Amino acid sequence: MPIGETRDHPLANPFGPSSRSLETLILDPILVMVGGKELLKDRAEDYAKRLKEMGKKIKYVEFEGKEHGFFTNDPYSDVSSETLQLIERFMIENSS
Repeated sequence: MPIGETRDHPLANPFGPSSRSLETLILDPILVMVGGKELLKDRAEDYAKRLKEMGKKIKYVEFEGKEHGFFTNDPYSDVSSETLQLIERFMIENSS
């Protein structure tokens, strides 16, 4: 974010008071992945829900019990492999 801005800056909060409406924008499919113990989980969940309510194609996936950076903190773990497979499937399913 630009220096001096708050978390309501459009880059951090696409539904903030300074953000333009996303309803009329044509967006590519969006994959939102979040750890169940992620500090910003509620914000990610709200983001996905609001986009879905606007009719955007969105997939929300929550990894139960995981924290921020869960798939990069241990890149050779089962959950990291699962995450990469999920991203790959999403990209294949949504490529034209």
